[in-house]
Amino acid sequence: MTFALCLRFLHILSAALWMGSGLFWPGALRRALLLEPPAPGPALAQAQAGAGLDLGSGLAVLATGLAYASPLGGASMRMGIALGLLFALARLVLVAAVARPAIGRIREALGAGDLVLARAASRKLLAYSGSAHLLWLLALVVMVFPI
Repeated sequence: MTFALCLRFLHILSAALWMGSGLFWPGALRRALLLEPPAPGPALAQAQAGAGLDLGSGLAVLATGLAYASPLGGASMRMGIALGLLFALARLVLVAAVARPAIGRIREALGAGDLVLARAASRKLLAYSGSAHLLWLLALVVMVFPI
């Protein structure tokens, strides 16, 4: 097995993990916030783990993708790869600037016993979830189909 093939495998594996990491927790947390405490507690813990996995697997996608598109990996940096890199960076910014702060505000609101404020903070997760999946899909499309 060549080094380039290992990089490609790790890149695809981390991309699948990245896509899957954002599928479960935003909706689960929003549904749990509709219930009375202590129901949101486990969903909040799941959301914190999911957002951490989202960030970590996104960084792994970037690292493996950059290594694969370098002379070390044997692939060339073409326009589609560069666009995919921009979409992936935008998705990472989204998780860092929208999702993680929203989870922090939800945690603080639940700690203070303010379920209404926690529900209001969870509205940002709708925008995060839809935008994150759209960016992931766009990155995948521009990287797979030659541009």
